[in-house]
Amino acid sequence: MKETEKINIVMFNMSSFSEWQSGIQNRNFHVLKNLRVNEKVDKILAVDYLPHSLKRALRNYKENIISQTDFKTIFRTPFSRAVEVDDKLTVYSSVLSKISSDKFYREIKSLIKKLGLKNYLVWSYYPLEVGYFDKLSPRLFVFDTVDNWSEHPSYARQKEKLIQNYKIIDQKADLIFTVAEPLQDLYGNKEKVHWIPNGVDLKHYQDNYPIVNRDIGEIKHPVIGYVGTIQDRLDQELLEYLVKTNPDKSFVMVGPVWYKEIAERFSNYANIHFLGRKSYQEVPMYIQQFDLGIIPHKVDKFSESTNPMKVYEYLACGKPVVSTKGSGVEMFGDLIYTTNDFKEFNQKLNQALKDNNDDLKEKRLEVIKEHGWLKRVEQILELILKKL
Repeated sequence: MKETEKINIVMFNMSSFSEWQSGIQNRNFHVLKNLRVNEKVDKILAVDYLPHSLKRALRNYKENIISQTDFKTIFRTPFSRAVEVDDKLTVYSSVLSKISSDKFYREIKSLIKKLGLKNYLVWSYYPLEVGYFDKLSPRLFVFDTVDNWSEHPSYARQKEKLIQNYKIIDQKADLIFTVAEPLQDLYGNKEKVHWIPNGVDLKHYQDNYPIVNRDIGEIKHPVIGYVGTIQDRLDQELLEYLVKTNPDKSFVMVGPVWYKEIAERFSNYANIHFLGRKSYQEVPMYIQQFDLGIIPHKVDKFSESTNPMKVYEYLACGKPVVSTKGSGVEMFGDLIYTTNDFKEFNQKLNQALKDNNDDLKEKRLEVIKEHGWLKRVEQILELILKKL
């Protein structure tokens, strides 16, 4: 590849672009965000999250194909739509993959030609689809492994398909990245597998917020906080033990609750507050009100494959962190208090509050400088360019 030649990308996303606009964020979101401003990248055709069920297909159709959009529509059929977000990014949404794989890939090829994506590479975050290995002809196939979906409870019905797809990815991808170190064991060909942990948008999380929302501003301290989707990975027993054992502390859960049974379980405790989903713009303000951030996740095969972005976000705000083990938190050493034992977790929680001081805060802020998304994306692009 010539030094002056820029990269064109067809990216299969793990979310819909509209979800990112509404405030959802993940590794895919941050990588794409940084690629859009990177001078090494020319154009990106982003393929929205593909439906794996009828329910998801109907949702995609409603939210991404027939909904109103502020962007210019450059392609439309009864089952698909492509919009031009800017000169660099085009987003293609479709439910056609549930109807005809051949027609779906014909549309993608048509868009690749329409956008003039010469010498493009395919970059995927979505392990439920691997048809592009046979249907498209890029210079390079790249797969970024965000967690082991075959161990995720939400994809239990697709478990066998995912196991087979990871084997296909192992065989056919030219480069594979993993979010967690243990995820490398998912693949046999270690030479093409690289561990690139998550990161954080440092500027975003370190901005000043002179105005604090009342829903957290009026909660008494100390505030023990959690940010993220409140779902299966949360260890409800551990959380309930902490809430019950610390009636003098306020536990604040910032994020959507997937199951009403979770909120109902804690409805009799006055010291826990479920504040619901907050936009990406608001989240730093909430974390900055925490006295301590917690990650009380279940310890299982799925958690071993994860690398929660919240640990980076807590540290970027200078907050002490107590977490269950695994999930890549060990990479920060003694900056994070870790244990899987309920009683010890509570002891470390209280110790972290007691130990916290300006020197420790500065140490956290210094260490996290090495984990910005800008650096992560440069690492990834360097490996891609080397391969090209």
